[in-house]
Amino acid sequence: MFDDLRTFLQMLEDRGELVRVKEPIHDGHEIFSILWRLTEISGPAVIFEDVAGYDIPVVSNIFGTLDRFALACGFPEGKNAKGYRDLFLECLDTKKWTDPKIVKDGPCKEIVIKGDDVDLNRLPILKWHPDDGGPYTTMPIVITEDDKFGVNASIYRMMTHDKNSTGMMCNIFQDQGIYLNRARTKGMDSIPCAVAIGTDPSLYVGAVTKIPLTANELAFSAALRGGRPVDVVKCETNDLYVPASAEIILEGEISTGEVKQEGPYGEWMGYFEEEMLLPVFTVKCITHRKDPLYLMTIEGPEMGDAEILRMIPQMTTFTQQAMSQITGCKDAWLPPAGRNYTAVISVKKRYPGWGKVAAYQAIALPFVASSANCVIVVDDDVDPSSLDEVVWSLSTRVDPDKDVIITQPMGGYVLNPAGSRRDREFSDTGATDIVMRSIMAIDATLQMEMEGRSRPSATVVGPKKEMFDKVLANWKKYGFE
Repeated sequence: MFDDLRTFLQMLEDRGELVRVKEPIHDGHEIFSILWRLTEISGPAVIFEDVAGYDIPVVSNIFGTLDRFALACGFPEGKNAKGYRDLFLECLDTKKWTDPKIVKDGPCKEIVIKGDDVDLNRLPILKWHPDDGGPYTTMPIVITEDDKFGVNASIYRMMTHDKNSTGMMCNIFQDQGIYLNRARTKGMDSIPCAVAIGTDPSLYVGAVTKIPLTANELAFSAALRGGRPVDVVKCETNDLYVPASAEIILEGEISTGEVKQEGPYGEWMGYFEEEMLLPVFTVKCITHRKDPLYLMTIEGPEMGDAEILRMIPQMTTFTQQAMSQITGCKDAWLPPAGRNYTAVISVKKRYPGWGKVAAYQAIALPFVASSANCVIVVDDDVDPSSLDEVVWSLSTRVDPDKDVIITQPMGGYVLNPAGSRRDREFSDTGATDIVMRSIMAIDATLQMEMEGRSRPSATVVGPKKEMFDKVLANWKKYGFE
C-alpha cells in the first residue's frame, strides 16, 4: 500500500514505469500530445520537470495501464478487466471499509496561502488543448459535506476563471450537484468545499466509484489500502477534512446561485463538449507541500489514464445494480468503447418475454436511467464482456421490428454527446444540468415460438456436453498438449 502519490511514483520508477522529462515544456498542448502518444503505446507514467513559467512539476499517466490500476488498488497484476471487476466487487463489502483517521497536521500544510495572496495562476493549470475553453484542473478530488448525506469525495473538472475562482462540473445527476441543490433549497448562498490534488492513487479510485450517497468515498478507499484508514486533517478556513498527504489543497466554497460559462472541453467520451453554465468555486486558501507535484490527466483516448481509472469502478457498480435488480441477471458489462453509454446484460431466460422484461428493468437502473443510450439483453450463453459474442447475438437473434424498444426522450447526464438538446429551463440558477435523449433497449435473446415467432427457435451449434467432457478428459491421450 502507498502513503501518498510520491511513494507510488517511486515504486513505478523502481519498476521502470516512470519517465522524468527534463526537456523544457512550453505549452499544455505539447503535454496533451505526449500523453496521447503514451496512451497509444501503453506507455509509462511521466513527470514533466521543467514546465515553462512554473517551478512545480506536472505528473500524469499514473493509471495508464490495467496493471498500474491494479497496483493502486492493491490487486495482483496480470488480470483482465473482468477479473479486476470481480476483485473490485469484493471491496464494495462495507465490512472492509474504515473511517478516515483525523490527524493534527500533515505534509499538505507545509505552505499556507490565504486571502489576496491566493493565485491559481502560480499552479501549472494549463490549457491542455487549443480547442479547450480555458485552463483546466483535471484530477481534483472535490470534497464537500451535507447534513443528511455526509462527506462526499468525487472528481469534477474545473476550468480556471481567474486567480481565485473556477467552474465546478457538478449537476443534478452527480453527488455534489445534489448537495448543492439541497443547500440552495435551504437558502444557503454557498457550500464549503475543498479540493485535493495529488494523493495516494487509491483515493482517486475511491472518488470515481459510485457508492451510495450516504457512504464516504474516503472510507471506501481504505478497502483498497488493506484496511488502512486515510489520514485526514482539518482545513484552514472551513470544517472539512482533507487527505493529509495530498500535494495541493484548494479551500473555498461553491456558490448556489452564481454560474459562469465554461468550456468547450475535450471530454472522456471522445468529443469536445460545448460551452456550459456551471457553478462557481471561489478559492480562499491554498495549502501545499514545500515542493509540490501537480497531478493531471487528459480525456478522450478509449483506454487512456483517466478512462482506465474510471473503467473498473463503474463497471463494478453497474454490475452490482444489475445483479440485484434485474430478474434472472447472470452478468453485466459496460464495453469500454461505449464510454458507459452502452450496457450489456445477460439473463437466464425461463419464459417468453423475459428478455423484454429485463430490458425494461435495465432502463430503470439508476446508472442506465442517468447515463446510457443503449441497453442490450443477451442470453446466459453469451459473455457480455465479449464484443464478438454480443455482436453475434445482435446479428442472429434480433428482429428489429419486434425486439427493439425506444423510449420517449428523458433527462440524463449532461455530458452525453448523443443527446438531442441540453435543458436549463427548470434550473433556478440557469446552470446546465441535463441533456434530453431517449434510450434504446435491444432484446438479443433467442426468441421462442410464443414471442411471435412462427418458425422453430434457433438451436445453437456445439458439441454435446457429455462427449465434450470426455474429449477434454482424454486430451493428452489423443497426443495433444
